[in-house]
Amino acid sequence: MMPLQPSDIALFLVSFAACIYCAILSRRLKALQNTRNGLGATIRAMSESVAAVSSARNETQTQAKEIAVRLSALLQEASEATISLSELKHAIEVKEAETSRRYQSAEADLRKTMRDAVTQSGSRIMEIKQLIERLETLTGRAVSNFNSSEFLFDEEEQGIQKKVYESYGQKR
Repeated sequence: MMPLQPSDIALFLVSFAACIYCAILSRRLKALQNTRNGLGATIRAMSESVAAVSSARNETQTQAKEIAVRLSALLQEASEATISLSELKHAIEVKEAETSRRYQSAEADLRKTMRDAVTQSGSRIMEIKQLIERLETLTGRAVSNFNSSEFLFDEEEQGIQKKVYESYGQKR
């Protein structure tokens, strides 16, 4: 047999320590590669999370594009409605000014007409009062003359009297 030298023993011990170290590393590497608890499970979970985030990002982008299209259409409608409302507001203001002018003109005409009517009615009332007083005076005279005198009318005078009464709406 060959004599053992101290370097051989040292080489054997270093090799044995390296084998033990490799066995420990192999066990740890297997633990890390375990898909249930180790690094493999973590990597797999992270891969699934990245896939889910990527899918959610794609979905969000699609929804954002749809919302942007709808928002653009709504903004266009709002812009058109704003223009339409502005035109309508202007038309209402014009009509309001025109109506106000017409109202003021009609009110002025009505005041003038009422003033004229009041003025005329006052003078007409005075005329009517004077005519009534005159009629009452004449009626009083006619009644006193008629009652105080005795008329003897012949037939011709009676015909004239009858015509006079009928012309004033009285029947004898």
